[in-house]
Amino acid sequence: MLKFSELSKSQKKAIVVITNHTPELKKDGRVTLKQIIAITQDIAAKRDEGAPKIGYPNWLFKHNKIERGIYQIPVPTDEEVAKFNAEMTAPKVRKKSSKLVVNTINTSADEFERSHLQKVIDDVEVDDYSNDDAEFLAELRANGIAV
Repeated sequence: MLKFSELSKSQKKAIVVITNHTPELKKDGRVTLKQIIAITQDIAAKRDEGAPKIGYPNWLFKHNKIERGIYQIPVPTDEEVAKFNAEMTAPKVRKKSSKLVVNTINTSADEFERSHLQKVIDDVEVDDYSNDDAEFLAELRANGIAV
């Protein structure tokens, strides 16, 4: 039999939502297949109204079968529910990567070439090359810019 503490986060969410939907399941935790189908379909129908999204609990039927058509829900204690709710509402903290970042500036060769070209153009006075395009192209080539 599965216990609430052994479940994954999504499985715990499903159990909490199912037991909140049908509080009488908290007493003994026994549920039939028809009840589970009705509960999950009702919750799915109310999603537009803000009901939480849970999946169908297929994982429950393999491990928590009591007898034919009757299953045991791993009913959480009030402390377990409070702890689970605290986990779900806590802000997510991302761990910082321990990898060394060598290149912190993400510039490609094309961006570098464009910025170099802009610097050359800015340095050249307009009157210098107004009559001679060949001289301007030579200046570009001298700065390593292919034209």
